[in-house]
Amino acid sequence: MRLRPRQRPSRRQRRRRPATAGTAAALALPLLLGLLAPGPASATATGPGAADADRRSSAATAGPTTPATSATDDVKVEVTTPGNLFDPGQRATFGVLAARDRSVPWTVRDYRGRTVGSGTAAVDPATGKGSVDAGELPLGYYTLTLRGSSADGAALSRTAGFAVQRPGPDPKLTTDSFFGVNHHHRSAPGDAWDDSTLLAARAGMDALRVDSTYWRSIENPKGQYQWPEATERVTAGFGDRGQNGLMLLGLGNSDYGGVPSTPAAYEGFGKYAGKVAEQAGGRIESLEVWNEYYGGFSSGVCSQSAKCYAKLLAAAHPAVKAADPKITVVGASSFKVPLDWFEELFSLGALKHMDAVSIHPYRAPGAPEGVDLDIAGLKRLMREYNDGRELPIWITEQGWTSADRNGIGVSEQTQAQSTARALLEAKAAGVARYYWYDLINDGNGPSNGEHNFGLLRASGPEATGLNPKPSYLAYATTARELTGSAFTGRLRTGDRDLHAYTFAPAPGSPGAGAGTTALWSSDRTDKPVRVRATKPVTVVDMLGAERVLEPVGGWVHLTATGEPVYLRAAVSRVEKSSLLSLSAPREIAAGSDVPVTATVDNRAAAGHGTASARRTAVFEIEGERVTVSAAPGRRASAVVRVPAGAAPGSRGLAAAVTLDGKRAGAVATGTEVAARSVSVDVSPDMSVKHGSRTDRLAVTVTNHSPDKPVTVTGIDWSFGERTGRIDGAGAAGTGGKGAADRHRVPPLGSRTYRAGIDGASAYSVQPVAVTAEFADGQTAGDNDSFGFSPIGRATPRLVDGKLTGLAGVPKVDLSEVGSYQGIAPSVTDGDMWATWDERNLYVSAVVREKDYRAPEKVAWLPAGDSIGIGVQPGKPGEGLGRWGADWYMLYAGDTTQEGPGVFVESLPKDYPVGAMEGADVRVARDAAAGTTTYLVSVPWKRIAPLSPADPSFSLTLTVNKNDGVQRDKYRSLGLDGWQTWGDGLNNWKLVRYQQVQLTR
Repeated sequence: MRLRPRQRPSRRQRRRRPATAGTAAALALPLLLGLLAPGPASATATGPGAADADRRSSAATAGPTTPATSATDDVKVEVTTPGNLFDPGQRATFGVLAARDRSVPWTVRDYRGRTVGSGTAAVDPATGKGSVDAGELPLGYYTLTLRGSSADGAALSRTAGFAVQRPGPDPKLTTDSFFGVNHHHRSAPGDAWDDSTLLAARAGMDALRVDSTYWRSIENPKGQYQWPEATERVTAGFGDRGQNGLMLLGLGNSDYGGVPSTPAAYEGFGKYAGKVAEQAGGRIESLEVWNEYYGGFSSGVCSQSAKCYAKLLAAAHPAVKAADPKITVVGASSFKVPLDWFEELFSLGALKHMDAVSIHPYRAPGAPEGVDLDIAGLKRLMREYNDGRELPIWITEQGWTSADRNGIGVSEQTQAQSTARALLEAKAAGVARYYWYDLINDGNGPSNGEHNFGLLRASGPEATGLNPKPSYLAYATTARELTGSAFTGRLRTGDRDLHAYTFAPAPGSPGAGAGTTALWSSDRTDKPVRVRATKPVTVVDMLGAERVLEPVGGWVHLTATGEPVYLRAAVSRVEKSSLLSLSAPREIAAGSDVPVTATVDNRAAAGHGTASARRTAVFEIEGERVTVSAAPGRRASAVVRVPAGAAPGSRGLAAAVTLDGKRAGAVATGTEVAARSVSVDVSPDMSVKHGSRTDRLAVTVTNHSPDKPVTVTGIDWSFGERTGRIDGAGAAGTGGKGAADRHRVPPLGSRTYRAGIDGASAYSVQPVAVTAEFADGQTAGDNDSFGFSPIGRATPRLVDGKLTGLAGVPKVDLSEVGSYQGIAPSVTDGDMWATWDERNLYVSAVVREKDYRAPEKVAWLPAGDSIGIGVQPGKPGEGLGRWGADWYMLYAGDTTQEGPGVFVESLPKDYPVGAMEGADVRVARDAAAGTTTYLVSVPWKRIAPLSPADPSFSLTLTVNKNDGVQRDKYRSLGLDGWQTWGDGLNNWKLVRYQQVQLTR
């Protein structure tokens, strides 16, 4: 399971989380929830009436005897329905626990951020308990927020998720075990285990992967075997719920030296595996040999060794089969999909000692798309080493954490998208079984990556019991629509980021008899589309809400976003069409009205031919209705204003569209609700003229109000020890009315101010702070850490072991501007240069190191003596937490068997893992001087969308050192440490790259 002892990210210097979506597509929430959910007027009682109802409910709950008092020191949601999951038509009710508040205001919001219910819960002073009745709500996801006070009197709020859903397929009645989930048995002890696994079953999760049979818990002391009560409870429960159990074997035993590496230890592991199979036989489906042996769970002389792991399989497989021949032995369980490791493993005959091959293809915080490339490579190797035959492939871990930490987590909305899309990608790639990681959050630390992988939140400060995230509902919807289905193909859409996957549903499933098409967009743009269908189309959004559309002229119209929708109909074609669309500002101030533009585009390009008739559409958006009519060859729009709401965060906007008299469309967009009406952003700005560099702070003031301008009166700034002020309107000597106009930021507009910085050293990262003042007395600011980091235009050469062509290029002196991780300065010290021309990005380096250890293969460069280059478009972290973020983690150096090369370790979707074609690497070692010199040329076309056309992007540079330990086959755990400028290349992805700029 994912308790990985990998390198942890360093604390990010910039804590601001990027917006959940940079465009309407990423912000758009499920297309149809807005069409079905009632507005505030039709919500359950608000205001005093609701309070009266709460008092009556509280009194009824109290009963004739004295109940226990509230178990909280402030305010908490009491979960009174398992999982906070309600059936359609069931009233959504909750308890309220309050230590000192006698009335607790509450608010219910839907997934799109709209308030759909509110009131005040009366609290019994004797018990500290009250209740909330939110009434009957449509299918979908919601949050309940309570507002109360802490022990010191400070205001606080507590929020729990809940959902109205149709239960998924009952595992007792299905034979399709594709849908599975990981579940730590220690996270739900006793009765909580039964409760939580029933919630998994409710979502259609037919298979569970659990960690209740670790070696040390079964054999302790050596030679004595036991079957703990908790393990028996877990094992017995599988049959009770009709779920298939996958149990883990392994993770070492100190009586055998930890990770097995001797004949006696392998023999002991085989006996232990047989004992587990003997105890669990007939009650579980499968056993998995170890967890991430290639990854963070093997150590010592066998660290990640394919040869050692093959011996584990050879010991476990016959012992398990002797105890119960029906148990499926699952092998490999690798972190990601290291094809060279798999090739070595398969060449040792390991395929004959397993019945299925498991992988953990983590791609976070990027998109799920692209896993099919890994699967295809793995299938090819199986055929090569198994007489043309393939074993079933199981993904036994994959997940996205919703931790609120840049570079690690994604938003809960993005986690929900990842859940649905990962399931779809795996099913389309021919994966036989998929286990999401994991069912329940492992803790309550909002910034802890390991605490936030769950589909369900754990009980904690917010609520007394398990409650769902949106991802739970996204999983349940996919399972309900596709259990038992067969993937039949991909429709051609003309856009690689517009996906339309078709499935043949099982008999009795929702789409039976017609077929199901899953539709979504995998980049950050809205994609208005039209779908060819001859009969009505039932559209099911990601969270389970449904709507029927009637074709007009054989087409229905939708907006494809990052959130998949499921079309129950015979669909023959999907293509982009801008006939019907919605748009909204990217960001809007809380409490404002959002101007939503509804558009009918009746030009020839929109109609895919000659537009010969007027098109009239009626858009219905949250109770508002607007009619838009466009003549042939024309485009027409109208604006509808809807409340943004008071809660910051993503705000989805959806419209039902009646076209030419028929309900033929459902279109969507979104916005980000900003907590404040004005925001400020600071970034570095550089220019070079006649060889002289000018450094400036660029301070951008953005007005999120749709109605009122703001006037900047001044901006205070600091860069390291330097401070200054940018004068605004009203400052002495700045002029009259014309000057005031220059400092006025219009509604939904922005203005950038600049302050010169003299004498800054290139690549030296400094703390930066800015505070803007406005005419109305308000202020807004931003904090960051960056330097002025120019990449000069130069084409270097390596001649006779010496770098040339770098005259005048600023040096990245890692001893001055870098940092060390895991190694001392005496081990290595590097100077690096980044340059460019129209064809390539160049990185040159001179590394002073006494010992130099080149790896054997290009695939092992991340663990060998090498240099690392991390690049990403835009600002550091831009795009993280939403789909479409592209980044490249490149490791360059020489190898003893394959010569020099560049290995791509982590990458955008649809980009193959492995050696980078077209890259040129030259390495010169001077043993007498103790230096290693590198020249790396990376073609721009290999790191698209980066290019000289967009000169500002993010970069990190490292010098990597191998630990020198002799292993059978050393791999990534051979990395001893590194020296770095920027951060994130070896510290779990984009923790802290630095912004750079190409200069001429």
